[in-house]
Amino acid sequence: MILLFRHNLEQWQYYFIIHLCVFLFYVGFCRITAYSTSRFVRFWRDAITPLLLIFYYEQTGNLNHMIFKEYFDHFFSGVERRIFGGQPALLFCKKFPYPLFSEYMHFSYFSYYWLIPWLGLSLWITRRHKEFDSLIFACMLNMAFCFLFFIAVPCAGPWFYFAEKSMHRDLPGYFFVPIMEFILEHGEIANGAFPSSHVAMATVILLYAHKYQRVVFWTMFPVILGLYASTVYTQAHYLIDVPSGFAVGVFFFLVSDKVKTWLERTLPLRISDDFYEG
Repeated sequence: MILLFRHNLEQWQYYFIIHLCVFLFYVGFCRITAYSTSRFVRFWRDAITPLLLIFYYEQTGNLNHMIFKEYFDHFFSGVERRIFGGQPALLFCKKFPYPLFSEYMHFSYFSYYWLIPWLGLSLWITRRHKEFDSLIFACMLNMAFCFLFFIAVPCAGPWFYFAEKSMHRDLPGYFFVPIMEFILEHGEIANGAFPSSHVAMATVILLYAHKYQRVVFWTMFPVILGLYASTVYTQAHYLIDVPSGFAVGVFFFLVSDKVKTWLERTLPLRISDDFYEG
């Protein structure tokens, strides 16, 4: 995509080289460690894949104007206005300006960062590696779609689009509110609002928890419900981003195992390491 739309991207050579180096490092690392039986090596082999999501998420903020120069917030905020008669992202926090509720919302939003370890480690430690592979493959396939969509259809979100009206720096709270404000201030990018990748990823993980680890599912369920609401409360997303993200998550939960099986049967690659199971 960088080569194809390089005329719209300043310093496109820099981004191309960075992405090429990351790709070669990743493939090389996987090849070198492919047959290691060391638990330590295997752990980092499996952990590096979801860690790369941080890099690619930040990159969508650099590449989101390769195709279109403008954001599409005017369209999505217009849809919100026509459906709800206003902007739920601006009204939600004003209707519930209570410190404890705000703290719960920010805690739920913060929980996004440890959802993969929450379920993933419970599978990995108990040596359910095929189930772990299925979970990570689904998460990566889901996020690959979201990141490509963010580049193709850039949407900054109400946190940026309604910056003058936003309350994100004035929300009450005690512990998780300042933590999330710091993270959003320094790590949030002006992109990735529609569909909500937070909701999509959380939905994929929740459904896999229901499939593989019911105890984790029931402890995770109320947290993820709070996460759905918190994406709007923290003004990171429009309300329509939530059902769209949920639909994306359900879709990739349903198709990922089929795609994984097809790849393993059709191409000369192995996503699940059967020999390691023994």
